[in-house]
Amino acid sequence: MQLVIFDIDGTLTNTNKIDENCFVRTFALEFGIFGINTNWAEYAYTTDSGITQQIFQEKLQRLPANEELIRLKAGFISLLQEAFINNQDLFSEILGSANILAKLQLDPDWCVAIATGGWRESAKLKLQKANLQIEGIPLASANDALSREDIVRTAIIKAENVYQVEKFQKVVFVGDGVWDVKAAYKLSIAFMGIGNNKLINIGATKVIQDFTNLDDFMTILQDA
Repeated sequence: MQLVIFDIDGTLTNTNKIDENCFVRTFALEFGIFGINTNWAEYAYTTDSGITQQIFQEKLQRLPANEELIRLKAGFISLLQEAFINNQDLFSEILGSANILAKLQLDPDWCVAIATGGWRESAKLKLQKANLQIEGIPLASANDALSREDIVRTAIIKAENVYQVEKFQKVVFVGDGVWDVKAAYKLSIAFMGIGNNKLINIGATKVIQDFTNLDDFMTILQDA
């Protein structure tokens, strides 16, 4: 049995821009924190949990309390819901992603999991607003770990438990960020890039633009 793991923002959903916008605004509205560096690659951990910790340490010289994390997530969700009401197009699927997920869930050779650097709560909201069916698919998020590789590792463990597989013959991570390539490298698993040809420059061997060509995707997945 083989496992394919999908990132969310920029991979399954076109939500990178609105996610960043609402994330930054939440810090301003909830904690009066402004001037946040949005070059996420410069953070020690490119995940909502890791970025949040670093912002608190740099701006307030301390880690966030549990109550503050609850406030942060609630405010973030509220802004995302407001944005969806104003413009549903901000939460569209990457072309073909719904079809790919449906196809893979019926494929006897492949299992599916999701690993996102975002919070679990916001991840599920964005997938729902993009009309992606993920019921039964194991999901790991920033709620589970600080580092991207630990989140992907958690997704693998969750998938082993859900699908009752002792060890997958092959694991392929599909993502759009530099941090996704690095996580796959650190975990010694296969990688497929999407929507970002610059990933070729840092080691990705295959980058597709979207999921519209099902046959091509399945061929690349098998050869990854």
